[in-house]
Amino acid sequence: MTKHIFWIASYPKSGNTLMRSILTALFFSNDGKFEFDLLKKIVTLEEVARLRNVKELNPNNFLNKNLKDRSSLIFDHLNELQKKSNLGFNEDFAFFKTHFSAQNYDNKKFLIDEYVRGIIYVVRDPRDVCISWSKYANLTISESLDFLINEEAFIQWTAAQGAAEYPQNIPVIVSSWEKHFLSWKKAVFKLPHLIIKYEDLVYDKKRVILKILEFFKINYNILVQNEYTKINNILETTNFEKMQKEEKNKGFKETDVNQFFSIGQKEQWRNKLSYNDILMIEKKFGKTMRDLNYQLNIEI
Repeated sequence: MTKHIFWIASYPKSGNTLMRSILTALFFSNDGKFEFDLLKKIVTLEEVARLRNVKELNPNNFLNKNLKDRSSLIFDHLNELQKKSNLGFNEDFAFFKTHFSAQNYDNKKFLIDEYVRGIIYVVRDPRDVCISWSKYANLTISESLDFLINEEAFIQWTAAQGAAEYPQNIPVIVSSWEKHFLSWKKAVFKLPHLIIKYEDLVYDKKRVILKILEFFKINYNILVQNEYTKINNILETTNFEKMQKEEKNKGFKETDVNQFFSIGQKEQWRNKLSYNDILMIEKKFGKTMRDLNYQLNIEI
C-alpha cells in the first residue's frame, strides 16, 4: 500500500477553500496567480460518483433510508474507496479535501493509516463558523448553533453529474465543531501535519505560506520554484475582495448558493450573536477554544 492521500481537512465553513486556493497556486501554477479553475487540482473525497461501486454491490442497503445504516455501509467501503486505483490519479500522491470527522464510526475507521501521506487541518473560531454556516445553509442562527453542538451532525456528499440516481441524504459525518477538531488533532499526532487557524490564514497569510513551504521542504523534500514571486501573487490573487469579485463575474462552480465568499472576517460574532448564543458556544467548547487561544468573551 502507498501513502497517496494528503488530506486538506476542516469543519464546514472554516477556510478549506482558501487553503486549497493557496496550495493550488503554490504547486499547480507557474506564477502563483490563483484562478478558480485551479481548485480542480484538489477535489473533495465526498463526491457521489465515488459511491457507485458501493451502490452496485449493496443496492438494497444503499437505498435504505436509515442514516445510521447507510453511514455504516459507507464506512465498510472506505478502504476500497480510498485506494489509489479508485481515486483517479497517477501521481505519487494527491491532495483531497474533506469535511469528514476523523473519528471512527461503529468501530470503522475513516483514516486508513497506510494511505495517508500527510494532513493540513484548518480550524476556525466556532462563533464565526456559526454565522457563516447559517448564511451558507440558509439556517437561523439558532439552527446553525444546534448543528455546531450536535455530535451526530452530518452534511451531504457533493452532487455531480449523475447525482439523481442517489438518495439526497447520503451522510458525511462531521459531528460537533469540537469533536471534529479533536478527532483530527488526535489523528495527526503520528503523521506529518499542520494545524492552521483560519484567522491566521486571512490576516497573517504570508507567514502561513512560508510555514507551508517549510513544512513540505522538511517532511517531503518538495521545493517550490520562484517562491517569492508566487507568494506575492498569491497574496494579491487570494485577497478576499478579489475572490468575491471573481465569483460575481464568473460564478463559483463548487456551490449553488448565491454567494460563497461572503465576508470572511474574524470576530463577526461580537456584533451578530446574542449573549445567550455566545454563552452556549463558550460553555460547550470553552476548553478547546482556550487551547486554540481564542479569547472567551464570558468567564466560565
